[in-house]
Amino acid sequence: MSEMVGKYCAKMFGKTGVILEIGVVKKVASRTVHVDWGKKTYVYQNREFTWVPLTKEEFEERYKKPKFSDTALVRAAELGLKITYN
Repeated sequence: MSEMVGKYCAKMFGKTGVILEIGVVKKVASRTVHVDWGKKTYVYQNREFTWVPLTKEEFEERYKKPKFSDTALVRAAELGLKITYN
């Protein structure tokens, strides 16, 4: 589980797949996962954590610019993610 620390995850809106928030896994304990969503850090129990944590390269490759909300693009810039169209 500790290999998840420092990886990125995204909250999406419904079936459209628009990314609303980008989080970074900050801590993994035996029963909890701590994710920093920018404005606040949330603590999830392992069974409640539904995201697939991705490395920076995987995140940039998987998600493209048209799928991001304005706030998510600002957060991506803060985290140093390069979001492109292709």
